[in-house]
Amino acid sequence: MDIEYIIKGIKENPVEQKGEIYHPIPFPEFEGLTTSSNPKGVYEKWDIIRKTLKSVYGNRQDLYVLDIGANAGFYTFNFAKNGAKVKSFECHDRYKTIGKEVAEVKKLAVEWIPKAFHSKSISTNEHFDLALLLSVFQWMANADINNKEALDCLKLISEHSDYLFFELGYNSGKSCVKTNKLGHYAEMIRFLKKSTSYTHFKLIGKTRLWGSKKRYMILCSRNDKFEDSGWRVFLRKITF
Repeated sequence: MDIEYIIKGIKENPVEQKGEIYHPIPFPEFEGLTTSSNPKGVYEKWDIIRKTLKSVYGNRQDLYVLDIGANAGFYTFNFAKNGAKVKSFECHDRYKTIGKEVAEVKKLAVEWIPKAFHSKSISTNEHFDLALLLSVFQWMANADINNKEALDCLKLISEHSDYLFFELGYNSGKSCVKTNKLGHYAEMIRFLKKSTSYTHFKLIGKTRLWGSKKRYMILCSRNDKFEDSGWRVFLRKITF
């Protein structure tokens, strides 16, 4: 198997309807593939993560990263190219194979697990510098059908990761988490405080999906350096 074999398979049988794949695969050989997501927006999100990590870890590169819902590996491979060791989970019928094949060909420090993450996926003594849960929780919860298992997973991730990059938007998308609260950001902070072992939360990015619908990216930690100074007051002022 080689890169051309992987590319040929994707081109002959595209994964997405509006592009051959969802996110870019961050190697020059794959630049000819079309994506259903906006590549500029995806790289802007990566830049937000990269700059945030700079303020957290400085120039340190040897991080141990947990990537849940890795898709075709955009974030996994960007981290691995920069010296991180990454453990990635992906259960999509196509992406779980594409990501595994790329990881094997590129021979990076990636442990690609072609399965869904579940509440027993992390061993007792395993610990990560950071975890990624980017617009994935709603799929784990399956529109609240599997909410208990998804919450168990979220709690487990928080107990085994120093930092969590968490992204979610309410009431939007094919499989969404719903709320009747008007203050979505405030509701998300309440949710994360209740559902994780983290104590500090900082908004590091915001994506507008459709009209007024937003998706928030939050850095969750136990470090009081990374906290929105006004969110506690904001939460007290919000009435529902």
